Amino acid sequence: MKKFYYTSTALIISGLFLFSCQSKPENSPAKTKGELIADPIIYEVIVKNPNPDDEWLNECLEHTNSSYLIEQVLKEVQAGNLKAYDYYDNHELSISEIEQIITENDLNGRTGKIQFEENWYWDKNQLQLKKEVKKLMFGFEIYDATGKLRGYKASFVVDLQK
Repeated sequence: MKKFYYTSTALIISGLFLFSCQSKPENSPAKTKGELIADPIIYEVIVKNPNPDDEWLNECLEHTNSSYLIEQVLKEVQAGNLKAYDYYDNHELSISEIEQIITENDLNGRTGKIQFEENWYWDKNQLQLKKEVKKLMFGFEIYDATGKLRGYKASFVVDLQK
């Protein structure tokens, strides 16, 4: 009887030990809690003020570090850690294609807008709106012959979930 008791105890302890030591996958996205209210929503954000006299936009961007975000995302895309896709036909871009787009368009210096694709969730228990960014795209500035900003051109789409 003692042998059965010791064997059973050893099996239970080893089973608990094995289950407690299992690691969770590092890149598994956390499930956002709340009621899904936008699947997806796509919108643009100005991240670089094209008009230094626009005091309101200066104030809005005063505490943002969008250049850091741009640098970090581009670094990870160039390293192959984030996948980038052509804006027009959605094919996956090679590292050389990415390098060419970044260099030819000076994405670090000329990105003026970022387009976000997100899911939005309303958590009625915590009374919070939660966002899950799925994709982003950098828009770089296009100027006319006189140096006046004409608009923004799409670079490539970065998928944050792949």
